[in-house]
Amino acid sequence: MRHEDYKQLLALEAADALDKDERASLEEHLHSCEECRSEFREMSDAIASLAYTVAPVVPPAHLRANVLARIRAAAASEILVDPSEALDTSRAVGSKSDDARRSATADVDTRGLLGRLSLWQLLKGRPSLGLGAAFATTALVLLGITSLALLSRNQTLSTEVARLYGQLRETQSELSGQREQLASARDVNDLLASPGARFAELSGKKPAPQAHAMLAYDRSTGRAVMMATGLPPAPAGHAYQLWLIADNKPLPGGTFKADAEGRARMSDHLPSGVGNPTFAVTLEREGGEVAPKGDMYLLGSAS
Repeated sequence: MRHEDYKQLLALEAADALDKDERASLEEHLHSCEECRSEFREMSDAIASLAYTVAPVVPPAHLRANVLARIRAAAASEILVDPSEALDTSRAVGSKSDDARRSATADVDTRGLLGRLSLWQLLKGRPSLGLGAAFATTALVLLGITSLALLSRNQTLSTEVARLYGQLRETQSELSGQREQLASARDVNDLLASPGARFAELSGKKPAPQAHAMLAYDRSTGRAVMMATGLPPAPAGHAYQLWLIADNKPLPGGTFKADAEGRARMSDHLPSGVGNPTFAVTLEREGGEVAPKGDMYLLGSAS
């Protein structure tokens, strides 16, 4: 993780919003980075001080007088009273003193005034509420920016992981192919070093006159390795099959297919003990046959 990535995590750690793995990684970085430690302390102090920003404020002495003046100045038309109820009330309280009527009127005017007070007026009356709201808004904006940065970073990391995973799969495929080639080379070397090894050159027949193959055969063990070129791709549901011919009797071997360039390689175990074998390759159904049925593509005898 880069130094800039750790700096993006400082605000979340100060707000106690990191998960376990991210916190462990950040703590390990903080042990060796004085710059991040200093910035983290400043963020932690700033967040801790938010609890003390909404302090009680003593209202000014003239506030009560101003409120009472506004109450007395309120228009009578803004007081929502049913005329019929007002008439009944007037008759019912006709015997009350002037002080009692003024008290009731002041109470109604107070409710109307409070109903008309806006949030902005309340915030002006209590500056500490406005300060706290400003801090809360700033904290939300910072949290949103941090969340967007983390989302962008996660998307970038996901793309990088997908790219690296693709490269890993390609590398594994290449290594698998190299292992197969190495194993084949060892088989060929072991077979060529065998004292009972015989070699045969197979020539192309009528279906593929350009085809050619070299075959090594160990008559003591029956091991055989063949490499061919110039073979056309086998049709769907078909494959090439190797045959060992002894005393004019074909003995079945394994099946194989050629690649797009007409190359093929196969290792097989054929019947052992044949002194002067002949080898052939035919096109058969996929899975092989017990006796040749298809066209012959390659033919040659061991020397």
